[in-house]
Amino acid sequence: MIIREVEKPTSKDLFKYANRRLSEYRDLSPADVFAGMKLVGSGKGAIAIILKYLKEKGVIVNKLDEVMVPDWLGYWVYNQIQPFAFPAKKFSARTKILFVYHQYGFPQDMDKILEFAHDKKLVVIEDCAHALNSYYQGKPLGSLGDFAVYSFSKWFFCFALGGVKAKPADFYDYADKLIKQTPAALTLIKDSVKFFHERSAFSRRQLGKKYLDYLLAMSYSLYGDALKPNRAATGLLAAKATKEVDVRQKRYRYFLDKMSGLGICDHLETEGITPYVIPIICSEAKNKKILQALKAKNVITGSYQFDINRNLLSPNFVPCVWLPCHGGITAEMFSDIADSVFKIIKE
Repeated sequence: MIIREVEKPTSKDLFKYANRRLSEYRDLSPADVFAGMKLVGSGKGAIAIILKYLKEKGVIVNKLDEVMVPDWLGYWVYNQIQPFAFPAKKFSARTKILFVYHQYGFPQDMDKILEFAHDKKLVVIEDCAHALNSYYQGKPLGSLGDFAVYSFSKWFFCFALGGVKAKPADFYDYADKLIKQTPAALTLIKDSVKFFHERSAFSRRQLGKKYLDYLLAMSYSLYGDALKPNRAATGLLAAKATKEVDVRQKRYRYFLDKMSGLGICDHLETEGITPYVIPIICSEAKNKKILQALKAKNVITGSYQFDINRNLLSPNFVPCVWLPCHGGITAEMFSDIADSVFKIIKE
């Protein structure tokens, strides 16, 4: 079995939840995460709606205006910004927006960021693609900035469903108008490609995967316009989200307890976190051994970069290895992953 950072989609995902009502997601727990959220076709679509709104309001005047973005963000997010403004990594006189990425579900230093934004009169967009249910000083991520975007397909298979929150009172009427104008065919194309691409990611047939990679890249051009969520995706959210949050929180607590005193999790909070993945930091030699051990268990991971400063304005990225902790793997599998890491660190 191949283990990735998300679960493998199954055939029942296509049909079992297709008749669930759109309103059912409002009953999800915890309520403060989903309260005031508008579901959209994807997280990238949520970004597009926000930037279109800000352009209409005159916050963005032209493409020379800048959105300050972090390092190590998926390039397709930069691409989604570019039709409206220029994604830049440093603050300048042209900066209008701070795009704050809560990496792997761990909060940025929002006190410093919000103070800077207030001083410079900047709009703050929280990227909560990895932060479905994490908190900063007791407040849910996504409630601190002016806007927030969510990407539920990062957490469990639900096609390419996303969400958006906003503080301006007139934003939701504006978003509704754009969503209603979306041709249903765009959603069908986008979500069909997403399903088959996600299935291929767990296959060893490289040729088919290669062509589905091409199709997915092509479909990304639709995400800014395919704003309407499909009913099956919404049903999957309603069916899976609460359980998935619970599973990840339990595995996070288990992992922290098991690794207590070893130093590889000292950069991580012990409370208020639902991790997308668990990023561990250790020596380069240990990293290599961990990656080799996980590869032998068919765990797809690698050496990544994690901002230990948690500050878009002054980051400090260091190498990390992330570990999957989602509900698509069994408790025994996760325990086996944790045991492998533990043995290597204790050597």
